[in-house]
Amino acid sequence: MIKKILFSLLILILQAGFTVCNFAYAQDVEVSEENIEKAEYSYNKGIEMVRVKAYDNAISAFQTALQYNPNLTDALYNIASIYCSQQKYDDAYKIYLKIIEKNPYDYDSILQAAKIAYNKQNYALAMRYVKYIPDDYDNYYIARQLYQDAKEQFDAQKNRVERSKLTTAKKNQRVLIDKFNSPAGMVVDSNGNMYVAAYSDNAIIKVDRNKNKTNFVKDYLLNGPVGLAIDMYDNIYVANYDANNILKITKGGNVSVFMSNVSKPYFLYIKDDILYISEQGNDVVLTYNLAK
Repeated sequence: MIKKILFSLLILILQAGFTVCNFAYAQDVEVSEENIEKAEYSYNKGIEMVRVKAYDNAISAFQTALQYNPNLTDALYNIASIYCSQQKYDDAYKIYLKIIEKNPYDYDSILQAAKIAYNKQNYALAMRYVKYIPDDYDNYYIARQLYQDAKEQFDAQKNRVERSKLTTAKKNQRVLIDKFNSPAGMVVDSNGNMYVAAYSDNAIIKVDRNKNKTNFVKDYLLNGPVGLAIDMYDNIYVANYDANNILKITKGGNVSVFMSNVSKPYFLYIKDDILYISEQGNDVVLTYNLAK
């Protein structure tokens, strides 16, 4: 019972790996003696066509044999082998699925399906196939070797993808402007000018849309500026970390103390006229209504 459940799962995995027709387990159909003979004749004709390398004729003969006797699994094997020799792996894969439909314990077909998945560089699928092959299978060592090869390729493929992501991320990085001294908070005004808090320089640096960098404010009140926020009027608020206060800088560059006795203010944010302040010294977040 457990094996039947496992192989029901295997069929679902095989179907998920490639585009195939839906099917359930097939039962042997009753075939008349006359059709068995006709199937054998067509099958032998197919074998002869393979011998002379007339592969299209061979496939046609094997298909005819299957029409007379759908239980003739050897005809399916031969068709799949021809497709593999012609590198028509998708077609071969579908044939192996038909064989597995007839006999879910056909480990040869499962192994061949795994090999096709490997050749198509679907290493994860190949590993899942051979996982269902028991260790008492005659060619189990081949299945295990295929699993190890697929795992090695899968790991290498995964590493290449990760390296590619890192390379892409690095390519997307570019320096907008350099030579800041301990840059911290940043804001952008309504005209597209960027303002950066230079913590070690006790200054607010302005970078215009042409990337020209100037000291916007360098005032005695600035003492360890970190977080910045900007309102709709382009007033800039500064978390003055070492001075334990919040400064306000107008659009024209005038500096004043906006809030005092704020213990180690760090991050500022404005939304809907509310100024949010992370106060590290007291482990709290403060709010202030700018509209009042």
